[in-house]
Amino acid sequence: MINMMDATEEDTAFLYELYRSTRLREVSSWGWGDQEMEVFLRMQFDLQQRSYALQFPQASHLILMNNQLQAGRVIVHETPAEIRLVDISILPEFGNQGIGTAALVHLQDMTRTDSKPIRLHVIRSNPAITFYERIGFRIRGGDDVYVHMEWSASTERTGGNI
Repeated sequence: MINMMDATEEDTAFLYELYRSTRLREVSSWGWGDQEMEVFLRMQFDLQQRSYALQFPQASHLILMNNQLQAGRVIVHETPAEIRLVDISILPEFGNQGIGTAALVHLQDMTRTDSKPIRLHVIRSNPAITFYERIGFRIRGGDDVYVHMEWSASTERTGGNI
């Protein structure tokens, strides 16, 4: 059973391990020693946390739970105009079990009544783009680094572009 809980200070160690799991393969390919990688990953995690706090001070930070086990996290920032999916990360051992899908479908269900779009940016090389498209997100632009995607209940109903 998948559910979401508000993140607390007690979740910081889990959140670091989650962040580490998303970057370890990349950083391991650089030829650094274990200590250098750990220092770098901790620094990057701290910077990411500070950046999110500055950019999205009112964001909801949620821990994804799978059968009472911490499996991932979602950060969502709501404004009068949109719901911004700031981050979604799943531990590798919980990948391909429908946890990310369940979290995003839940978010989609919550936004159906207020007609706010859900927007996100994803790095162009990230295979998650296909996942987002599969659950109804559409590409709405981008730049050299990111693809900008959006989902809205009105687009879902019509299947058309916004």
